[in-house]
Amino acid sequence: MTLSAFIAQDLPWLLDLLYGAALDEEQWPVFLQGLMKPFDGANGVLHFFDIETQTTPIAYTFGLEADYLASYQEHFSNRNPYPVQTFEKLPILQVRPAIAVLSKDEALRTEFYNDWMRPQGITPDHLGCTAYNDGHTMVVLAVAPSERNLASNVERYTQQLELLAPHLKRAVALSRVSRPPYARMALPAEFSCGAMLISESRAVKSINLHAEMVLKEGRLLTIDPLGKLRVREPEGQAAFMVAVDSVFHRQAPIGGPVHCRPPLGDGGVSIVVLRLPAVDPRRALVLLLPKPGGPVDLTGAQFTAAETRLAKALLTGQALSDFCDQTGISINTARKQLAALFAKTGTNRQAALVAWLLQRKA
Repeated sequence: MTLSAFIAQDLPWLLDLLYGAALDEEQWPVFLQGLMKPFDGANGVLHFFDIETQTTPIAYTFGLEADYLASYQEHFSNRNPYPVQTFEKLPILQVRPAIAVLSKDEALRTEFYNDWMRPQGITPDHLGCTAYNDGHTMVVLAVAPSERNLASNVERYTQQLELLAPHLKRAVALSRVSRPPYARMALPAEFSCGAMLISESRAVKSINLHAEMVLKEGRLLTIDPLGKLRVREPEGQAAFMVAVDSVFHRQAPIGGPVHCRPPLGDGGVSIVVLRLPAVDPRRALVLLLPKPGGPVDLTGAQFTAAETRLAKALLTGQALSDFCDQTGISINTARKQLAALFAKTGTNRQAALVAWLLQRKA
């Protein structure tokens, strides 16, 4: 492919995908997957760097294997040797090889290169471009063609990225101003803890007042420029990503708890992610509980033995019909027990009931 062919054929198509993603956060992976064609099967990452905390969480990837992505979230994110301070000094919208940030000799000596980059064919001189920097968040697109392709086409790849970079900057800025306001009415009022509904991509769709206050404080949780919920602490973010993945992809009823503590002080919350297939399979409920979770302790709740058995089944994500089949009781009996649980906990929906039960953790 020549640069003129890229401009005539691929660039208009990519810009359609990019600006579509700016208006609909669910489309960012589609745009990034589209980069693989003009960069000859390259893989890469759209990084969101938190300048204040000097952390480098992954936002979106393309062309990377799921196992390597999981290992980054669980282990290698804290071993990424590419320093945020150096990225801040690079000229915005200009494409640079990664060796401008970390020399090849330094990269070759790191665990991150030898155990994470090299097995995926990512070279120390892969290309990167800072597309956005508002003083708080810096967005860097890294593109890593194969070593052979990069050696033969580095000039064309650089020019292609330079053509895309200003549009990426506008798209990130547009995504921030075009994001619809959170819906507060979609969550029941009886949630006494922070509660949010999120999409598979971690975009916040609905929020209650308790959670909004935690977000505004900004010490534990934040929203990145594309509207994704993120835990400030790197280890907490990695655990949160695992919890979201377990709920949406592994179909687990509950993800977490993820324990989060502020940089100073003894406060903090535990995040629990709940699957809601009966309500909306496209959403998960995120609860911000005021203390770490442990074994469920229903002592003093004045539940009967049958109600306690149902409460524990609901905590595992079991459907009411499955509970009836397992215990041999009728659906009407189970509904009466559920109604009793609602009355005793002051709730009127199963999600709110589960939130109340989770708050009883020791």
